[in-house]
Amino acid sequence: MSAITNHQERHSGLTPWHQGAVFLAACVILVSRRPDAVFHAQFFAEDGHIWFADAYNFGWLPALLRTQDGYFQTLPRLAASLALLVPFSLVPLVLNLIAIAIQAIPANLLLLGRSSVWGSLRYRALLAGIYLALPNCFEISFGVTESQWPFALCAFLLLAACAPQGTPGRIVDLAVILLCALTGPFCVPLFPIALVLARKRHDRWHLVLSLILAVCCLVQAWELLITNPSARSHYANALGAAPAPFINLLAGNVYLGAVIGGNSLAAHGNPALFAFFLFVALVGTFIIAACLLKSPLEMKLFLFFAAAILAASLISPNTGVPNGVTAWGKLAISGGARYWFLPTLAFAWSVLWCFRSRISVLKFISAPLLFLMCLGILRDWRHPAFTETHFAESVQRFKAAPPGTLVTIPEYPAGWTVKLAKHPNPD
Repeated sequence: MSAITNHQERHSGLTPWHQGAVFLAACVILVSRRPDAVFHAQFFAEDGHIWFADAYNFGWLPALLRTQDGYFQTLPRLAASLALLVPFSLVPLVLNLIAIAIQAIPANLLLLGRSSVWGSLRYRALLAGIYLALPNCFEISFGVTESQWPFALCAFLLLAACAPQGTPGRIVDLAVILLCALTGPFCVPLFPIALVLARKRHDRWHLVLSLILAVCCLVQAWELLITNPSARSHYANALGAAPAPFINLLAGNVYLGAVIGGNSLAAHGNPALFAFFLFVALVGTFIIAACLLKSPLEMKLFLFFAAAILAASLISPNTGVPNGVTAWGKLAISGGARYWFLPTLAFAWSVLWCFRSRISVLKFISAPLLFLMCLGILRDWRHPAFTETHFAESVQRFKAAPPGTLVTIPEYPAGWTVKLAKHPNPD
């Protein structure tokens, strides 16, 4: 990298002290959106049922090598392993704090000098602000299980940034990319992105990252397709894929979700409403297409990344489907679900980019959308608190149980439980 580029990086990012302040501010913002995650922490779904239960019952290392839903899920398993170090009463809080920290990190990455490829510091601050206030994303705040989605954003931002110049930066990048690649299927779309960046920037660093991602793709694919091919749901005709439901999902849960917040409008079958959805889908796709044609390479790659994740989510959603309901029918009522997070963010960032462009028609379309997005942010600011599961009472039962007893602890959502075989030497 040239001396001029190094100089630009030093003057287009924040100092370490400022980065620390941004991280704390981001954490405060995230906690304000769901304060019960800190002040009344409880287990959520896989957080307790799988990650912590496996770490406690089998030991942290054997649990780390177990797969879930056809993939290695290293990030939440590492978080559960760390939670073994604290008293049982603090485990949900520790898991939630880890999730909040992970969710805050993308704001810091956008404000690094290395991220100047995205634009000015002021523009990147706006991107970070939209990310932290994003509507239609309440499921991302549920716990460490959903942390893989913002962590995938961290991996992408590090890929898109300029190559680190020192050994500490390279170690951090390698650790994040490797951990993300071994947590779910995100390595698959990240691999071609790394190859494109390696070719465009002519640096060996992205070739190294491409090689790591390629190996991890093979590991994840081997586990999913060869070792455990039945781990993912196979919907066949129950998927419900068709052009009309796709337009409803794209317009209702992605485009309108970014503007007005989480909703279940896509579940309505009114023909008049479909005409509205078609209009929204055309306008939203026009904005995406304009951004794809005119924006810098990094934004183009992010749109590809979000589109690939959306496509994979619709092809193979991991969601329980009641009898008589298709998988897409279930997704239609799932406003704020994890599957909409990256596509919603991509559309929100595209609207901001269009507003800053010099093309008048893009400004004309994006200005009212930004105004409506502000209303959507206010509407969706507070995420729903968990239903009371009386975790404090479960802690007392667990402490009082004789060693070897299988203790069942209720968690959110209703019907989920954590089953722990009491150790001889409890905390």
